[in-house]
Amino acid sequence: MKTIVQFFILFFLSFNLLAQEKNYIIPEGYEEYISQKDYKFLVDKSVKIISKNFKVEKVKEGTIYLEDGQAYSLVNLHNLIMKCHQMDKKEWTPLLKAHFQSMTTSIDEHKNNDFTDFVTAKKYLSIRIYPKEFVQSNGGVETLITREDLEGTYSVIMLDLPSSFSPLMKSDTENWNISKEEIFKYAQENVNKQEILKETHPIEVNNSTINVSFIGNEDYAASIALDLEKNAPEFVGEWGCVLAIPNKGIASLCKISKDNPVDFVLYIQKFNLITDQFYNEHPQPVSKDFYWYYKGKFQKIQLVIEDNTIQVINPLGLTKLMGEM
Repeated sequence: MKTIVQFFILFFLSFNLLAQEKNYIIPEGYEEYISQKDYKFLVDKSVKIISKNFKVEKVKEGTIYLEDGQAYSLVNLHNLIMKCHQMDKKEWTPLLKAHFQSMTTSIDEHKNNDFTDFVTAKKYLSIRIYPKEFVQSNGGVETLITREDLEGTYSVIMLDLPSSFSPLMKSDTENWNISKEEIFKYAQENVNKQEILKETHPIEVNNSTINVSFIGNEDYAASIALDLEKNAPEFVGEWGCVLAIPNKGIASLCKISKDNPVDFVLYIQKFNLITDQFYNEHPQPVSKDFYWYYKGKFQKIQLVIEDNTIQVINPLGLTKLMGEM
C-alpha cells in the first residue's frame, strides 16, 4: 500500500509540474549569460523546488508566477541567471535551494514579528535601490514604499531581517501614523550605521591624473551613497561630485572642485565601460548612468556617444556654478 501511495504522490506532483505553463525563452538582455539548455535547467529546477511550498501558475519571461492567495505573487529569475553565470553548474542546485529557502524563512520571520507595529519594525528598516523595471515587476509603487532618488531607479524601503531582505509593504504601515519621509529617514539612519570601505586612487586618463574615490559594502554601498554628506563628505567638493552606482555593492565618485573643475569628464570617459560591466555582471544591478550630486540631490548626466567618443553634457545647475567663478 505504501508503494502505491508513494507512486500516486509522485504521479500527482509530476502531473502538476507538467500542467504548469512554462515559457523557456531567455529574458531579453540575458542571452549572453546563459545558454538555452542551461536556462531550461534553471527554470525546471527552480519550479521543482518552489513547488514544495508554493503553487506555481506559469513561467514567462524570466518570472515564475504563483497562484493567487499566497505569500508571494511572483519570483524573478534574473538575479539567479547572473549568479549562476559566475558559478560552476554543479553549484547551481545548492544555490537554488538556499535562495528559495530564504523565501520561506522570510515568511516565518514575518509571522514571528508584527511589522504593522512601528516600534517592532523600526530597527529593521533599510533601503535598497533597484532599476524601475525591476520594481514594477515585483509589486510596483502601488504596494511598495518607494522614492525616486536616482533617475531610472526607485529607492525601496526594505526590512533587513536576520536571514533575508524583504520589502516593507504599504499595507504594513497603515497604522504607523508617520510620513513616508520619516520612514526613509529612519531607514537611512540604520543604513548609515553599516561599516563601509572608502578609498581614493589616482587614475591615469589621457595623459592626465585624476582622483577617483570608491565606496564598498557588499549589501549597502548603493544605499550609503544616498547620504554622502554624512557618509563620505570628503568625496564631495564645492560643486559636489559625479558618481556611478552600477550595483548594490560599489559606488565610484569624482569630486568636483574649483581646483579640478573638469576631472569628472575624464572620469566618465574612463569609467563608462567599466560601469556598464559592473552593472551587467552583477545579480543586483542599480544603474548604468552617471549622476551629479550637489546638496543632497542627484541629477542624471546626459552623454552623447558616437564612434567610441563620449561627449558629456553638463547639468545646467553645474554650468551655472562654474559660471560664478
